[in-house]
Amino acid sequence: MTYVKANIRKPSGMPGKGINPKDAIVIYDVDDIASFPQRNAAGVVIEDDIVMKAGKYAVQVYLTPGTAQIQSNSEGDADAQGYRPQVLFSHPGNSQEIREFKQNWLGKNVIVVVRYCNGEPADLIGSPCNPCQLAVEYTGSNEANASQMTFAQVSKGDDIAIYRGTDTLEVPVSVVAAASTSVTFAGEGQYQLTGGDAAAAVNAIEGGSHGKVITLMGVTSGTAPTVASGSQILLKGGVAWSAQPGAQLTLRAYDAGGDALKWIEQSRWPA
Repeated sequence: MTYVKANIRKPSGMPGKGINPKDAIVIYDVDDIASFPQRNAAGVVIEDDIVMKAGKYAVQVYLTPGTAQIQSNSEGDADAQGYRPQVLFSHPGNSQEIREFKQNWLGKNVIVVVRYCNGEPADLIGSPCNPCQLAVEYTGSNEANASQMTFAQVSKGDDIAIYRGTDTLEVPVSVVAAASTSVTFAGEGQYQLTGGDAAAAVNAIEGGSHGKVITLMGVTSGTAPTVASGSQILLKGGVAWSAQPGAQLTLRAYDAGGDALKWIEQSRWPA
């Protein structure tokens, strides 16, 4: 979608009252990424998933509710302007786990995803060519025991992206049993398909609501199921998808009226 000049009017509701992110941010190690999706032509929205190398996952870091701040300031001379976005938050205590995280992620090139409790699209900061890096300030006293962590883009570049994909985490939202012909919606995220002794075909998604996004993940062993374009699941060009190891298929739900949903392909890997 190419950017079209338009008036910017007052948003509905009270969007200026402050952000309400979930209590964990998602961090991708750039070295673990197999494929990073491009922004659309307007330069902000990323529709497709970040695809990880086999056996690699993003990690989540807990943040104290109410401490998250996202900043994105423009800088540079007239012919060299860009943005330097960053996210700041507090993590309580100084456990072994957080000390090891700070020690081993310092200096790493990462991409950060912030998701919101009210269902707003996720924010994404960084890219493989202009990643974020960690900075830490720890305080232990009779009044506080916490690490203030900042992930900032290393150089000026693009503003914060809107990320409409799902996150590759070690624990999927749901594991779909072998030989299943439907997937039961249990929340946005990734669904691990299971291979069986014989070929199976998934032809339905049960539950969900308009705008929800799921990603079906290829099997780790066994005969891979397939997903075909049909009355409820619509695939690009009508081309069926096979859940081979490492493959991914992302679907978005659209209201078809009468409480019916159509799940439409957003992206697949390999393409």
